[in-house]
Amino acid sequence: MITLLVVVISITLIFVWFYLFNIYEVKIIVNPESLKLTSNSKIEIQTIPLNSFGTKALFRTISTKYEIVSGKELINLEKKSENILWIYSNGKSGEAEILVTPSIGLFPSKIKIKIE
Repeated sequence: MITLLVVVISITLIFVWFYLFNIYEVKIIVNPESLKLTSNSKIEIQTIPLNSFGTKALFRTISTKYEIVSGKELINLEKKSENILWIYSNGKSGEAEILVTPSIGLFPSKIKIKIE
């Protein structure tokens, strides 16, 4: 009876770790898609670790590296946390590109931002 209980608890813990806590993918959310020319216009880029069910991995966080590829003179960056970046307009129109590299993941993602 005790052996069966240990086996059931072990299987449950393994399931919880591999399917709820383990990170399988990173979702990058850009909100809104473009900036206005005004200085109070802001875009938020957020990276969210996802578990095997496609929901946020429980009690897990990731760090993210952000790099401006082009349009450095058009935007200002403000890192709010390890996985949230705020982007502000410098008042010039154009297009900027930011390379987003999560600590977990194979390839970085390039985000294009239009400033209108």
